[in-house]
Amino acid sequence: MSRDTTEAFKERQRAAWNDRGIGWNKRAEEMAEMARRLNEPLLELVGIAQGQRVLDLASGAGEPALTIAEMVGETGHVTATDLAEGMLAGAKRRAADRRTGNIGFEIADAESLPFPDAGFDRVTCRFGLMFFPDKLKALRECLRVLKPGGRAGFMVWGPLADNAVFQINMAAVLEVMGPQDETFLEMPFILGQPGTLVGLLEQAGFAAVEEQVIQARRKAPGDQPFWRTNLDMSFGKLWMEASAAEREAVEAAVVRRLQEYREGDHYRLPVHVRYAAGTKAA
Repeated sequence: MSRDTTEAFKERQRAAWNDRGIGWNKRAEEMAEMARRLNEPLLELVGIAQGQRVLDLASGAGEPALTIAEMVGETGHVTATDLAEGMLAGAKRRAADRRTGNIGFEIADAESLPFPDAGFDRVTCRFGLMFFPDKLKALRECLRVLKPGGRAGFMVWGPLADNAVFQINMAAVLEVMGPQDETFLEMPFILGQPGTLVGLLEQAGFAAVEEQVIQARRKAPGDQPFWRTNLDMSFGKLWMEASAAEREAVEAAVVRRLQEYREGDHYRLPVHVRYAAGTKAA
């Protein structure tokens, strides 16, 4: 990919995520418990502890940066970054609401981090690596800013077919509202195959790489429109500006597709998340 093409791609990404920032900000609190459950394996794998200086990439509406700020305490510090200012606005609001004083915010490109060498004890990235055009370059930047012996951890979605809410919502929107940017919609799942994430970390130069996988069938209420959260966050402006008739038709299509997962008064929906962490050699 040429530099011009890469920069154009990043601008499209920035615009797409700014478009979705309102939905992420709106839904951040109600997603807090799910975020906590998803964060725990990542933060354990990377080894977050009191007093550390931590860099969080693609922080979005604030996770896991805000959770890490609590864990590192007053003697530690978190730098939350994102390429899209519209996404980071939600993180800033939430930090202010919590009066979190040990966190800072930077608009930053993960492939060219504006930080000196060896300045962080840990680097984390939750559902962000998939969107970086040059993933190896971003991973090598993580190595550069880590202290020797420091550790970086990454979380990605497994294959789309193993993440039912995304798959169902995407199919319903495409059915009702016609073709969208399917490349962008499918991008969250491109590192989901076994070995892909680990292979990237090892190729970038990380040592002692470890992997953890969560594959489960999560319970969802059968009498509540839980899928609306994902529609807000995945489709942003397109969904918010849809007509009442379009929204009704999409939701009907979602409910129809959900029926194969129905178990009594609830649904059991497949979820697949992959984690990997590696160390910078001392």
